[in-house]
This record gives sequence, structure tokens and C-alpha cells, in this order.
Amino acid sequence: MPGYRYLTVLFFLFTLTAFSQEKPATGWGIRFSGFVNAQMFYDTRRLIESREGMVSLLPLPVNKDKAGNDINAHSSFNQLAMTSRLRGEISGPRALGASTSGVIEGDFTGQSNLDNNGFRLREAWVKLEWKSRSLLAGLYWHPLYTPEVRPSTIGLNTGAPFHPFSRHNQLRFEQNTGILKIIAVAASQRDYASNGPEGPSPVYLRNAVLPNLDLQFQLRPGKHIIGWGLDYKMLMPRLKVDLPAGTEYKTDEKVHSFAAIVFARIEFTPFIIQTGTVAGQNLTEHIMAGGYVEHTLDTVNHRITYKPTNQISSWIDISGKGKKIRPAIFAGYTKNLGYAGSSEGRFFGNFEDLAYAYRIAPRLQVYSGKLMLAIELEYTAAAWGEPDNMGKFDNTSETCNYRILFGVFYFF
Repeated sequence: MPGYRYLTVLFFLFTLTAFSQEKPATGWGIRFSGFVNAQMFYDTRRLIESREGMVSLLPLPVNKDKAGNDINAHSSFNQLAMTSRLRGEISGPRALGASTSGVIEGDFTGQSNLDNNGFRLREAWVKLEWKSRSLLAGLYWHPLYTPEVRPSTIGLNTGAPFHPFSRHNQLRFEQNTGILKIIAVAASQRDYASNGPEGPSPVYLRNAVLPNLDLQFQLRPGKHIIGWGLDYKMLMPRLKVDLPAGTEYKTDEKVHSFAAIVFARIEFTPFIIQTGTVAGQNLTEHIMAGGYVEHTLDTVNHRITYKPTNQISSWIDISGKGKKIRPAIFAGYTKNLGYAGSSEGRFFGNFEDLAYAYRIAPRLQVYSGKLMLAIELEYTAAAWGEPDNMGKFDNTSETCNYRILFGVFYFF
């Protein structure tokens, strides 16, 4: 099977290259672009991470051996190039009275930690654009991750778990009314999925039937962007329950969760300030803290009910606008706010034992032609503890990690 995968990649490259060299009179064609990215990084502590450490999330809590030594207090070094990216931007003739476009994009980070260096699909969508509205269908960024307002970190985490990070298959409608843009999205899950009894899987959203719904508003005065939005998601964690043990009963219990987001991008002559805050529930699929709990275990009526967790996250990214040298800094904070109801059973989600975490990450980018050299220092601290049945913490202990990252980007 690996041989067939790489044949597919070669065919993809050949097709993009062929079309990028051909621009018929009809306007049809593909513009081929991307970058080669090599990164090397050193960490002072073991981490909760992904893609062999390229996605750094949180320093692990203290884990003492029999002699009292912290096993997680161990440094590491790695270097990788699998985030190198290929992108094809498709143009074509008008259809249904609209201009048409599309994108297909992939990289080599695989679909999971079991598939590192494997070719994966990042984006694949088609877009119809009329004078003041557009319709997009396909794989694209979730609205909680706003491409126009996001951290510009060198590390692959792009601000996670302080900033939402996920791409979803979706139907996306945008309406422009002067300086106001309205975005409405109905999304499904695939690679970024909610957690549940069967582990991370899109099946919980599929079984709930209703797609993830999101409504967002963006004010765009000049070069600035100010936005806010609401998100609603409904999951069905199980189709059956075993209550009491040894029995089997059909169930249709669901867990409902909401999220609100505010964000801004303010552009000045020498620098840009970007910032955002997310207050929400059960944001597992966005690589953020939280999830949901089994609220009640009813052996008489054979029911398990659920309650989501609550969390809040904020971040800010300040970046220079120099053409040759660009200093910048990112800072983020996230806090678990407890469960929406008491817990009698299991927790499904991310970082159940995390009370709060924060990160400060200055960086420097140097440009020369199509080459960019970058260095980033990332300091992340996390407070770990034992939550009670309401998800609250009495005592916590902080651990921290220093990461030094050096990146080389060659754009084409």
C-alpha cells in the first residue's frame, strides 16, 4: 500500500505541473505553489505533542519513579521536513452566473501520528463567487480558526491549545454588505474529530445527524478586521448502553455544546496586532482543553446523560512588517472552568487534569528572496491537578518547557 500512496503523490504532482504550464483561452488553469520547510527544535521537558514533536502543546505533569525522580524531566532534540506543502489554486470559466475557483492542498505530515511523512489532504474546495456573496463547498478551515486573524507562529501548533486549530468539510456561505461580512457554515468532522467512548471519531457528530453550525460577523474598516461569532454542536456519544452491566439498551442521549468567539486584527504602519478570545464547551476537535462527562448513570431507566466542560482561551500576536527582518511575539492563556454539571462517570476530551496553561513565544524572521530563516523561543507552563466531580481544582502544580526552534522556508 505505501507504494500506491507515493504513486498517487507523483500523479498529483505531475497533474498540477502539467496544468500550471497550460492556460487556455477559456481561463482554465492551475497555479502551483507551496514551500519546503525544514525545522529543528530542542525541548527541555517531555511534552503532550503530535507529529514527532512538530506540534508542541503542553509540558507533561510530574511523574516520579520509585526514587522520586521525575521521569518527564528529560530534554530532547529533533529535526523534520514533513510539513513541506503543495498547493494548487484552480481557476476556470464562469458557472451559474458566478466566477469559479478551487483549491487542492496537501503536505507530508500524515493524518495521524501513525502516518508521519505520509501525504495528506489539507484543503480541497470549490468556490462560486457572485458580486456580493460566495458559496464554498469542501475541506476548509473551521470558522473558529479565522485565516485572516490567527497566530503567525513558526511552530506547527499555530497557537494551539490557546487558539482553535481544525479543518472541516463544510458548506460555507459568505455575504458582503459594505464593510460587514456575514459567514454561515454547516460543517462535518473528519481528521479533526470529537472524543467519545470509541476514541476520537467523526461518528458522534454523524449519528447526531445535525451538522456543526456556526454564524460569524466581520467588520472590515480599511485594513482592520473586528469579528465575533457563535458556534453550536450536538453529539450522540452512544447508540446503546450497558446499564446494568451485562444488558444492552438502545439510547439516543446527546450532548449539546456552544462556543463564542471575538477577534481583531489591527494594522499600523510598523506592526500588526492580532488577538482573539474563545469561550466555549467541548472544543476537543480544535485541539483545545475540555470535552464532556457522563453526568448521570441511571441503571433503572438505562440512561447515561452528558454535560460539556467549560473553558476560556485568549491569545495575542504582535508582528513587525519589515520586508527583510520581522520581529514578533505570541502570548496565550487557557483555563478549564469546570463541568456544566456534576460527573458520575467518565470524561471524554483533552487535558482533564489541566487547570490552566500559558505560553510566551517571541520569534524573529529574516527574508531574502524566496528564502525565510526563523528562530522562535517558546516558553509554555501548565498547572496540573486532580479535578473534583465538578471539574474544579483545589491544588495544582506547574510544569514548564522551553523550546528553541529554528526553521528554514523556501517558497515557490
